[in-house]
Amino acid sequence: MRNLHHNIVANVSDILLDIDGVLLDGKFDNLFWEELVPLELSLTKNISIEDAKTEIYKTASEVKGTLPWYELEYWEKRYDIDLLKVANAFSSKISFLPKSEKALTRLSSLDKRIILLTNCDPRLLAVKAKTVPFMKYVDGCMSAIELGTVKEKQDFWNTAFQHFQINPKESLFADDSIGVVKSSIKAGIKNSFQVLEPTGNGSVLHEPQTTLTIKNISELV
Repeated sequence: MRNLHHNIVANVSDILLDIDGVLLDGKFDNLFWEELVPLELSLTKNISIEDAKTEIYKTASEVKGTLPWYELEYWEKRYDIDLLKVANAFSSKISFLPKSEKALTRLSSLDKRIILLTNCDPRLLAVKAKTVPFMKYVDGCMSAIELGTVKEKQDFWNTAFQHFQINPKESLFADDSIGVVKSSIKAGIKNSFQVLEPTGNGSVLHEPQTTLTIKNISELV
């Protein structure tokens, strides 16, 4: 049986995808930022884990949705910690979302480009790509850190469109962040999907806030 979005997939030239919460299980990023980064700060500065979490969460609230929020170097310089070491130490926690690799395999067999557009820091992305072989299925990848602007901003989309020669009217995009989805729609990608289940264990479930929604990318194939 054809999926509900068959016509959209069939009629686009480019499939643009976020990585974390779309291809990879978002539980790693949640663990990394909510538990492992505060733990590293606690151990390095010899403060309680509660104080470390308070400090990290305070800073996060100040920079959320901006480039420093995603940039490892910002956090490393601010707190004199090595986050790449932390990511490598816990890389076994990185995994595909259920059904996502199978869906990615099927999407890659279509006569379309698959391009990953992410806010993830390239250094952290390299750890993820080394652990989980998602890059072999795609034709290109661009990080907001490399561009100097995040997906929540229109500058990101203008640059990405030019770099990859993307026609937004002939593309679809999927992301678990509603802010990013709204930004992509504003940039001209009307076929932008909000992913509602970014974690495999159901620990995060988003409420539908846009016209096109999917639980996961398996609903595209």
